[in-house]
Order: sequence, then structure tokens, then C-alpha cells
Amino acid sequence: MHTMPKISFIVPVYNVEKYFEKCVDSILGQTFEDFEVILVDDGSPDNCPAICDAYARKDSRVRVIHKKNAGVDEARNSGIEAATGEWAYFVDSDDWLELDAAERLYKYAVKSGADCVMTDCVRVFENGSTERMYQFSETFFTDKKDDIEDIQKFVLCHKYSPHYSPKCDSGFAAPWGKFIKLSIIKDNNIRFDPYSRGLFDDGVYSLYVLDHVKKFYYERNNRHTYNYRILGNSITQGFKKEAIEIFTRGCELVDKFINETHKDSEFQQAEYCRRVAYFSAYLTKYFYSLNNPKTDKEVTAELKQTLSKYPFKDAFANAKISNLESKHAYVLLCGKTGFIPGLKLYARLKQRFKK
Repeated sequence: MHTMPKISFIVPVYNVEKYFEKCVDSILGQTFEDFEVILVDDGSPDNCPAICDAYARKDSRVRVIHKKNAGVDEARNSGIEAATGEWAYFVDSDDWLELDAAERLYKYAVKSGADCVMTDCVRVFENGSTERMYQFSETFFTDKKDDIEDIQKFVLCHKYSPHYSPKCDSGFAAPWGKFIKLSIIKDNNIRFDPYSRGLFDDGVYSLYVLDHVKKFYYERNNRHTYNYRILGNSITQGFKKEAIEIFTRGCELVDKFINETHKDSEFQQAEYCRRVAYFSAYLTKYFYSLNNPKTDKEVTAELKQTLSKYPFKDAFANAKISNLESKHAYVLLCGKTGFIPGLKLYARLKQRFKK
């Protein structure tokens, strides 16, 4: 008889042959052993499907779902459908866990009585360097609705955090940071929405999950649980010619969430700040990207047009400077006044410092 495991690890798998075994080995090697691993092969073109099957033959806690390629959102959704554990924890297939991650997460959950637990991660870059990211400035527990709503706003904009840390991880929106009661996801039919095509789909998912969380616990200490690999070709990096269109879809989903859940103007304000921050990133990754084939004149025309319509028009009209990091506040001022040379300068300086 299949007894309910304490934890369901859900791992979407696509084209990560080089890193995949390190990921799965880190789960199967956990000091806490009462779990299942659901490997969702999203029609991976490499050797990953065979590796998945080999793990399932070797360890009865591993289950494999093979499906036609439909993207990470549908892969995670398939994992949710199949999961039977008390707790859900998403792991990206090119990342890996510390070997006592599950033991500590479960211990924090039991000790605090929370239905959502968070810890910290370390970013690992391709050159081997690492960066420790803290989500909040201190360990805390809350069962207050207002605090949890502040955490939701933090998904959108760092400054809204109830325990702000300048080192807070921009990956806060990501599903992999959160140890969540599976019943919250299943009972409220929360799924990832593929409409946003892999951009901020995780943030929207996190907003819906947190809307049903009653007790939240965050543990800050010197021991992280998650290792987040930053790849140069990852979905969040690089030039995409349809970048603004994809971003707009995510904004539509956030607006839908705000309307459905009757959030106040302060919540909308946090979303405006997110849009300005993303626009700042698009200055370097899209408009003034070295891979953008458009001429300077065309870029200027597109910039002006983008600022004049949804989703940026309202954001630039209403975002409060005090809620933004100084670099984004500068972009807001340039955008508000239509000072395009200032936006170009920002992009070029950022590119230079990145090198």
C-alpha cells in the first residue's frame, strides 16, 4: 500500500543532461528519507528521459512522468497532479540541495506550525563563484494577514518586505524557495499559468499560494538549503525579440490576481514598481542589447512607444520613487520626462560594469 510521504519533490526536466544527476543525487541523498521524487520529463531531447527511468528503477521513491514538450509551467502542473505528499518542494533540474535541506525544512515546519516555510539560497555562477542571498533580514514567524500581504507585495517589489534586506534574493518569486503544504496548492486548485510563457509565471503562482497561507515562517542562519545555478543561456538571460510582449502577458496575470482578490491601491503600487524595475532590466537586455539589430533611431521610437502604452504607461505615471532602488528611481525619472539619452546612458553604464 502506498503511504503518504511527508515531502513531494517536484522536478521539471528539460535539456539539462550535464547537471541533472547532481540534482537528483542531492535529493536522494537527503538525511530525511520520507519523501517521493516526481521527475517530469518535458519531452527532453537529450538523454534526460533515460536517466529519469534509470533512477526510477534504482529507487522506489522516484516516479517519472514522460510528456510531450509543453514548457516548464505544464511540467510543474503535472507534478502537482501526481504529488501525494504532505509538503511540496519544487527543485529546478539544474540546481541542487544541501543534503540536510529536507530535514531542516521539515523541522522548521513542525516547530513553527507554519504552512509555508522559507530558507535561503546560494547562487552559483558558471565560473564557479558563489553569492549568498538572504530573503529577509531576520528569522520570523507570522500568522497575521497584513504581514503575509506584505510578503506578497515583496514578491513584486523588495521595498515592501516586512523584514527588508538589501541582499534579498530577486529569486523570491521562484517556486523553489518555498516549502509548502501540498493541500494549499491542491485544495485551492493553484497551478502555473503557461500564458506568461515562463516569465513571472512563478511570481503569479507565489501570489496565489501566499493568498491562502495562514502561517509563514522564515529561518535565517548561516546554512542555506538551496543551490541556484545561474546559466548564461537560462530562460531569464539573453536577448529575446518578443521580450516586451512576454512581459506584458505576465502583467495581465498580475492584474487579474489583483482584481480577483480585491487588493488595494498599495498592492497595485508594488506592481507598478515591479514594472519599472523590469523596464530598467530591459534597457540593457533588450532595447540597448548589443544583440538588438535595430538602429538607434528605431530603438528610440520603440522606447517612446513602449512607455506610452500598457503595461508601462500607468507604472511610470504612478510608481513612487521612495519605493524604488536608486537605479530604478533614476530610470523612472528619465522615463517620466521622456529623457531617452538618460535611459541609454543607464544601459551602457550597466553593461560596462557587468563586464
